[in-house]
This record gives sequence, structure tokens and C-alpha cells, in this order.
Amino acid sequence: MSDLDLIYGTKPQTVSPSEEKPKEEQKAPVTSKEPTKKALKKESYRASMLASKQDSMIETIRKIVKSLGTKVSFTRITPEEKGKLEDIVYTYKRQGVKTSENEINRIAMNFLIEDFHKNGKESVLAQVIEALNA
Repeated sequence: MSDLDLIYGTKPQTVSPSEEKPKEEQKAPVTSKEPTKKALKKESYRASMLASKQDSMIETIRKIVKSLGTKVSFTRITPEEKGKLEDIVYTYKRQGVKTSENEINRIAMNFLIEDFHKNGKESVLAQVIEALNA
């Protein structure tokens, strides 16, 4: 111990040879949270497949709704639902896009039908009906 150690009450630090590690090993391992190229490629593939399926569903629904519906299906809705539906029609009208409550109802109905045919018990319709009956 030096005189300064005695005055300030400090002790020299000793390191045993077993505790001494090269500087490279002392650094914490770098763990990357960034996805690997393989994971990115897989995710990109999933996204493109999902977009493709969605595009396909949109085209299917467009064709169905484009044809004139001749049968009547009456649906009772709440005043809040009616107001939201009118708001959507009005928003499109202000943007210069022609649509109607009937068209929006048919789009919604056909979306649920297509989703049910493609996803069965995992579809939005099946899950909501299950929740309603729980």
C-alpha cells in the first residue's frame, strides 16, 4: 500500500489470474433483435400472400356487388348503426364517389360470406356468432 492509500483509505485492487479475461471476452455478447434475412423473406412472402388473398377477395366481392340484386333481405339496425352508415355514404358523396347504404350492406354481407367460406371457424362471422352464443 502506498501512503496515499493509507491517507484516503483506498486499497489496491487485485485480480486473480482466473478472473482476468481478455477484453474481447469481457464484452457482453451482442444479441440482435433484428430479424434475419430468412425471417424477413418469410414475412415478406406472408405479406404478399395475404395481399394477394385480399385482392382476390375484393375482386370476388366487387363482381358480386356489381350485379344487380333482385331479392329483398330486410335488416333491422339501431339508430347508431343507421347514422354511421349514412355518415359513410355522405363521406363518399363529398369525395365525388357514388355509393349507397344498400351497396355497403352488400359489400359487408359478401365479405362475411367469403371470409366464412375461406376460414370456417376462424372467420369473423363464426367468432362473433360464437361470442353471441356464449
